[in-house]
Amino acid sequence: MIRQRLMELPDEIAKLKLEILQMQERAADIREQLQLWELTQIDDIANAQDEKGKPIFSNEAKRKAELEKRKQGDSKYQGQAEELKELEHEIQVKNIYLEKLYNEQSNLRSICRLEGSE
Repeated sequence: MIRQRLMELPDEIAKLKLEILQMQERAADIREQLQLWELTQIDDIANAQDEKGKPIFSNEAKRKAELEKRKQGDSKYQGQAEELKELEHEIQVKNIYLEKLYNEQSNLRSICRLEGSE
């Protein structure tokens, strides 16, 4: 039983690590898309002028407020932000399970050593 489980664990660990890697890559892609959207909006906000050629958002507080307003009003941005949040949570859950598998592997090895020394 212990020997069989020790033989199975490396494959389970590798599979889980690959899943985590794919999720991390997807999260990085989403993060990059969100940053690009934000940079575009920041540039647009910084360059916005009224009919007299004066900046509409004349100070940092106004620019930040406008950026937040645009974030809240953009359903695509909100969807990607939510997807990123869910992915990051799922990655954390999978990392906890991965740690459990490593602990199980270590414990089983210890049991084998104890049983072998008796």
